[in-house]
Amino acid sequence: MSLFSKLRTKNVDPNLDEKTGTATASPPAVAALMREANALFRAGRFEDARFALQRVLERNPRHAQALYTLGGIALNDGDLGSALGLVRMAIEADPTNAEFHVSLATVFRAVGQFDDAIRSFETATRLRPDAVGPHLALTATLRDSGRLDEAEVVASKLVARWPSDSNAHIELGILLQQRGRLIEAEQAFWQAAGLAPESAAAHINLAMARRDRGYPAEAEAPAREAVKIAPRMPEAWFTLGSVLLAQSRHAEAVEQFRASIALQPDYEDGWSGLLFAMHYSDQWSAAEIYEKHVEWGKRFAPVAGQPTNATPRVSGRRVRIGYLSGDLYQHPVAHFLEAPLRHRDRGRFEVYCYHASTREDAVSTRLRGYSDHWRPVAHLSDDALASAIRDDGIDILVELSGHTKGQRLQVLVRRPAPVQVTYLGYPNTTGLAQIDFRITDARADPPGESDKWHVERLIRLPETFLCYTPAGASPELQVSPLSRKGHITFGSFNNCVKINATTIALWARILSVVPRSKLLIKSWGLLDPGLGLMFLERFRAAGIAPDRIQVARPTADHKAHMDSYREVDIALDTFPYHGTTTTLDALWMGTPVVTLAGDRHLSRVGVSILSALALDELIAQTPQDYVNKAAELAGDPSRLAGLRATLRERVANSPLTNGPRFAAALEGAYCEMLAKPVA
Repeated sequence: MSLFSKLRTKNVDPNLDEKTGTATASPPAVAALMREANALFRAGRFEDARFALQRVLERNPRHAQALYTLGGIALNDGDLGSALGLVRMAIEADPTNAEFHVSLATVFRAVGQFDDAIRSFETATRLRPDAVGPHLALTATLRDSGRLDEAEVVASKLVARWPSDSNAHIELGILLQQRGRLIEAEQAFWQAAGLAPESAAAHINLAMARRDRGYPAEAEAPAREAVKIAPRMPEAWFTLGSVLLAQSRHAEAVEQFRASIALQPDYEDGWSGLLFAMHYSDQWSAAEIYEKHVEWGKRFAPVAGQPTNATPRVSGRRVRIGYLSGDLYQHPVAHFLEAPLRHRDRGRFEVYCYHASTREDAVSTRLRGYSDHWRPVAHLSDDALASAIRDDGIDILVELSGHTKGQRLQVLVRRPAPVQVTYLGYPNTTGLAQIDFRITDARADPPGESDKWHVERLIRLPETFLCYTPAGASPELQVSPLSRKGHITFGSFNNCVKINATTIALWARILSVVPRSKLLIKSWGLLDPGLGLMFLERFRAAGIAPDRIQVARPTADHKAHMDSYREVDIALDTFPYHGTTTTLDALWMGTPVVTLAGDRHLSRVGVSILSALALDELIAQTPQDYVNKAAELAGDPSRLAGLRATLRERVANSPLTNGPRFAAALEGAYCEMLAKPVA
């Protein structure tokens, strides 16, 4: 096994049989010292091993294995620079040892030198064309560096050459998943699981692929199999938690995330899963969620940041704003970022977009055109990315992910910018003391109570914290479906993970008091027939017959998706986690939305949106008020028709779509941040 195996990618074969001899013959005394050094190294007695290795090198300065093992000790000490130097010396002494090249490549990956890593892995594959390990590592490195076309060529050859190796299929599946080819990815993971039924990694990847395709009920079996195979693996419990969360089984999901953390207290994915899952149910209070975020911050923010000026010095130049996100493609975050980028004051602000994903599409291209500098950074380590941001001289760094997938909060722990901000992508505090401000508005986060649930200082924009850009392909408005169907159709197009027991109980009460009414639920996840049946059973348990619930699959085409609002008379917001994009889409299509105000940001987004449209009469303050408002609107066809005819114009003339005014307000907030002292 390589001394550097702990830095390898998870798909590298740990039993790779590689040459371990030295370039020169060893006298018996040197051989004995080398055996002693190896035994000490394996026992973890690194200082004693170092002394023995130095004695070997006194006798033979070009002893390749001694140099290599010293490199392993340097790695254990965290001294990557010395590790690189020592392994290079070992390679000079024995250039045909594939293990040395693999380890050199692995250290290159750790320091973010992907091109060098790829060259070293390529050398290892030439030296050991019969060994699958270097080929797996080369595929993973090409993929992680964003060279996806090359990675796919290597991965396809890998599977063709080693068709019975489950790791080869896993690598191909990961690449296909990253490219958005989810059906092919699932097939690759299914083959991997068939080849290696005892492989927890194969079952984990299969479960996540099924979940990402919108089949969370079908994902549960492989997730549970992974837990059964590897009960001490935190990733297995995290996967099961993710699958259960996608089925709206919130309490069960939280249990699995807690289990992953119990196994590995510093397992960051488990923590982020736990924090995010707690938002979807009202069984956890704002105080409990805040305390858990603070706990995360104390655990994961001990890395000392680089010193920065207390306030940026921007005299005589434009203010440099950096946006850091893994969602700069077809995604709600990118959708709401578009207006402030497009309408920004280019004379006063210079924008850098740090794209922390290898996925790009037409939206990415558009955002790239609106920015001054576009930095693909998915391949960079946290240290390397922090250094890049620092080298760019960013004045205000705005992170757009929070604890969602693809987040890079550890970069902000390193303090690469003097002013650091969280915005848009997460409905709560990050819990990170190194983030100075969070952008919101007074409706979403009323002054006073909201402030005490944030470690960041809240900056409230004057009208709204959102700016909506309607899609150009939106269908024309139609009359209310009540006139065609003869009954009221309520609807929700929110992610079904938001449809919890409280929401179902409220909707059941509304259906009970509005005769002959029906409910259309259209969501990601409802491709899965099993999940659709689960929801029908949940409504049946709440007293609503299945024939009053229509479960619809999502539509990939945006125009077809927007056209679906023609089938809905009244949209019902979820609680406590409100809709955002779905609410604005519904209003744009002339469909009124009834929302229930809560005590935290995520349950006040609907309040913010409807207030900006002067539609306070659609904002309920209590559960009974929510039921009453929905029923009253359903019983007033003329009011419904009037709203359907005027809502799009109302949205178009509101602060919610006024890009120039919103950009000016956001830039005013940035200037306010620059004027405030930062601790």
